[in-house]
Amino acid sequence: MTLEKFNYLTMLCEEQNVTRAAQRLFITQPTLTAFINNLEKSLGFKIFDRSHNPVTLTRNGKVYMERTRRLLLEENQMIEEIRQMDKPRDTIRIGIGQIHSEMWSPELIRQLLERWPDLNVELKESQEMRLMEYLRDDEIDVILGHLQIDTVNFCFETILEEDLVIAIPENLMPGELLANAPENGLEQSSIKDPFVLRPEVLSDIPLIQPAQSQGLFLNLKQLMDQYQIRPTRVIQTANMIAAASMVKMGLGYMYLSPVLFDRAYVAAPRKIYYCTLPRLIRSRKYYIGYKENNPNFEQIMTIRDIILRKFGGVPGIGGSGSVIKGIEENISA
Repeated sequence: MTLEKFNYLTMLCEEQNVTRAAQRLFITQPTLTAFINNLEKSLGFKIFDRSHNPVTLTRNGKVYMERTRRLLLEENQMIEEIRQMDKPRDTIRIGIGQIHSEMWSPELIRQLLERWPDLNVELKESQEMRLMEYLRDDEIDVILGHLQIDTVNFCFETILEEDLVIAIPENLMPGELLANAPENGLEQSSIKDPFVLRPEVLSDIPLIQPAQSQGLFLNLKQLMDQYQIRPTRVIQTANMIAAASMVKMGLGYMYLSPVLFDRAYVAAPRKIYYCTLPRLIRSRKYYIGYKENNPNFEQIMTIRDIILRKFGGVPGIGGSGSVIKGIEENISA
């Protein structure tokens, strides 16, 4: 069992749905189904009960998942210990997305160096899928982002929770809603109290879409699939500041964290209405991920504490702090 294949099983444990698990793994549903079928056939027992939704682990599956996780973790720890024998410990390598780097890095590094004056700091700013690759390849010590795919080799802590809203510029808002805005509550919409739309409204409005390498793409994909929304036009970009700017210019709507608007300057911005859909997820978690036996573990914990203390109360973001290690919660569920 390779780590990549074990992550297939882990994701299915988390999602309890083959289609959603495949989407998060960026593979097709038939690929994931075929892998599980072949694995169960070779093992001679069922790992999952897929006869109904949600998909759950069988009794044999719980034992198999837990023991395989331990074996993979032991192997990884052995390899990491050998790698770290000759590695200098005076540098911390931080993987972070461009937007949060702009918002956080100067103050984060200032406070980090107050505690560790001789510490060298390397920032790797990239898209989140690439940052996960850096973490797996030991090119960074710690990742700050919205993805927590590999829970075998790494510990993930939820350090923040960001609001998510559907931001629609005034020029694209349906006329009948604008006409009755004071009465229907649209005029009073806000980040914390967004206006509840009918899903079909979004199919008549052009969309600004993040690239697939962005963590925000997964949130949008879930929205589009859940409500069967097919926009009239799509503009896709990996630059989230550019995306927020295009929303302000009235080129499309976006499902996003409103903190992006603080970084997007437009000379004559359109009025933005903050909306949501019935039962739509209205926040996303922000994680810190690392290897537990990393030689910079103390510095990593300092980074975590600085972010919680300094940035946990900024608009659109709230603190959380739950720890996610391995798959114990999914196995015992």
